[in-house]
Amino acid sequence: MSTLEATVILGSRSAPRLPYQRLARGPALETKVREDLCTRGRASTPRIGLATFGHLTDAHVLDAANPGRLSFLWQYFDFADGYPSSGRFRPQDLLTVHVLDATVRKLNAVRFGPIGQRAIDCLVTTGDLTNTFAVSELSAAVGVFKGGSVTSHPTAAYRGVQDHGPAPRELSKSIWHPEPENTLISPDDWKALHGYPTVPGFLTAAIKPVNAQGSAFPWYIGVGNHDEAGRSPSDPISPKAEFVDTLRIGDRLPIRLPPGMDTTDFWKDVNGSSGGERRRLIKAMPSRTVSASKLRRPFTKAEFMDALPVVETKVQFGSGPDSEATPYYTFDLSPEVVGIMLNTASPDGSTVAVLDAAQADWLEEQLKGASAKSYDSKGRLTASTAQDRLIVLFSHHPLSTFDKEEQSSDDGRPPLNRSALLELLSRYPNVVAWLNGHRHKHKVTPHQSKYEYGGFWEITTASLIDYPQQSRIVELMDNGDGTLSIAATLVDHSTPESVRHEGEQTAQSLAALSLELAMNRPGLDRAEMSGGIKDQNVDLVLKKPF
Repeated sequence: MSTLEATVILGSRSAPRLPYQRLARGPALETKVREDLCTRGRASTPRIGLATFGHLTDAHVLDAANPGRLSFLWQYFDFADGYPSSGRFRPQDLLTVHVLDATVRKLNAVRFGPIGQRAIDCLVTTGDLTNTFAVSELSAAVGVFKGGSVTSHPTAAYRGVQDHGPAPRELSKSIWHPEPENTLISPDDWKALHGYPTVPGFLTAAIKPVNAQGSAFPWYIGVGNHDEAGRSPSDPISPKAEFVDTLRIGDRLPIRLPPGMDTTDFWKDVNGSSGGERRRLIKAMPSRTVSASKLRRPFTKAEFMDALPVVETKVQFGSGPDSEATPYYTFDLSPEVVGIMLNTASPDGSTVAVLDAAQADWLEEQLKGASAKSYDSKGRLTASTAQDRLIVLFSHHPLSTFDKEEQSSDDGRPPLNRSALLELLSRYPNVVAWLNGHRHKHKVTPHQSKYEYGGFWEITTASLIDYPQQSRIVELMDNGDGTLSIAATLVDHSTPESVRHEGEQTAQSLAALSLELAMNRPGLDRAEMSGGIKDQNVDLVLKKPF
């Protein structure tokens, strides 16, 4: 549902003395008009829709039983809150495909922008489409957009930390086990302390393939730090990566370290090991036997590029070393608006945002090509013969995650830092918006230009894996008074009535259950993740640049 109609909130408790709450319908969210960059006139002419698109991000499609997740190590961490962080384990980990499919279905059903009523032109997802850069995850995520039978779980049955298979109590107590316990097993802390439900048949239903509807619109994918670890054959591989690769495609799920070994010794052995030593170390760890799958291997950079949609649309990729295609490109949001997808993922797979010098050069070429007027490096207004188009940027990382200071670089051309990137964008008044994710929270930030013309809005959307699991419909409109509006409206993928704790599960009921599980996470600061009224449903006003 669009949050202009209703919202999803927490309702009644499942048990009187435990905090877990069922989902309920809440009041609609109003649209907040923001005039931080300029004041909108009061013209009575109808607004003209220039582009409408769905924005979704951080789906983290996950093969939750992949042995390469190293889940056995969680028992050795000091979880101050009594449970693993959301970066390691989420009760809804098995349901990422269901949530992505439900989101695409919802946007298909909405069809039009709720403010301007222009039909949706396309869907754009800004990175972290996968979680552990496995082939199984990538094929499932892309499969949701294409439509058809989809699963990110490449084996026929679930064998992992969420079933009641052999595991030390120090590990199992920190993991939500959806299935009923027998008389010999005590409930985990998620159930005993927080009231998480027992859902019979959950594990079987969760790994059943989803019949994805597929996107009714063209769709575009950006790369995030969870996707960046795709490798070229020539890339060096660290001993740690080789160890994890061996585990992830194998048939052993470790449940603890070898007797007498602590985590310091373990990582010392991993980082100093040869192939034979790695195999001996894996054999020495008490383990469960599970089904192996080579689909759990890391995808290559070429495989990720092959997954990017080159449909009957004008996609223009950048060019890297040796003229190989790069995961940054331009595409048409509409005839009046060009989209520029950036790759801000660090080549080393870290969470730091990076825009290298070569990509910055390419970006400036694209900005010039869509701007008849711009400012040169000295701040002088210049004109060109380019045909004016409005420009919307997309990336995984927001501006706040770029380094403040200039970084060093082996080739003498460092990546752009925060101020350098903002300076570059400020020189091109046709840049009106920047959409991104990464932070798993809603945030809307105005960026005022220091020049007479320009300024843009940065719209950060929360993730699909964590609360609030929302997407946005973004509408770019001409107000008819010399200003533009960017209306961004949040969309929930499921309704409270779809959640089931008993009976036969469907793909839709599991997607709704995922939201309920995420919304009840102990220690969750829901207000921080969902943002304030200025970060949710918004109508963002700025001057029309031409």
